[in-house]
Amino acid sequence: MPGKRITYAGLMKMAKRYGVEKNEMFIAAAGQYITQREVIDEIQKKLKEEGDFVTVKEYVKGRENVCVHPLIRELPKHSDSANKTLATMLEIIKAFGKEPEPEGKLEAIMRDG
Repeated sequence: MPGKRITYAGLMKMAKRYGVEKNEMFIAAAGQYITQREVIDEIQKKLKEEGDFVTVKEYVKGRENVCVHPLIRELPKHSDSANKTLATMLEIIKAFGKEPEPEGKLEAIMRDG
């Protein structure tokens, strides 16, 4: 059975609920994830612009060699790293955060009212 999908936005909300949004390790991991996400976005943008295949130096005069774009090999590496960073953020929340107390009906009414 697949696990629940973890998103950056969901982790940021969870960090606030658990009180770790100002934890230095959490902030560092969140910054690292943002950097990784920017790299992934740039790779995807470049692949969209240039396509999945590129031509390289002619080894036989008059004939181009077509090969897979080198960024295609890089994309899974960066995606895997970003996923691991999200997992690290979740571990930090669980290790240093405190699960919020379930709120009763009265607190919910007072908060909403």
